[in-house]
Formats: sequence, C-alpha cells, structure tokens
Amino acid sequence: MLGDIAGTAPLREALETTNDLLAQVLEELKRVNADGLVTIADELRAINDALPAADRAA
Repeated sequence: MLGDIAGTAPLREALETTNDLLAQVLEELKRVNADGLVTIADELRAINDALPAADRAA
C-alpha cells in the first residue's frame, strides 16, 4: 500500500531497515536467553549435586 503513495519511499526504506535491525536484536536475545538458561540449569544441577542425598528432591 505504501508503494502506491508518492513520497513514501524513504519511509518504506526506514521501516525495512528497522525490521532488519529488530530481527537481528531478536536473534541476539534468543541466543543470550538460551545461553543464560543453560548456565542456570548447570548451576542448579551443581547445587543439587552438592546437597546431601536426604535433601534432594525426588
């Protein structure tokens, strides 16, 4: 629709750039979140392993 309106090319280009940058940010957030979850899981396993057997969750 924006292609049909005169003078909207700069706006369309800006929106495309914004969408590209947002896609990059989303990918980075996914990576950081996944890395963080792995770290937290490893730390929780280490804590669980350090507990006496009677204190461990079944």
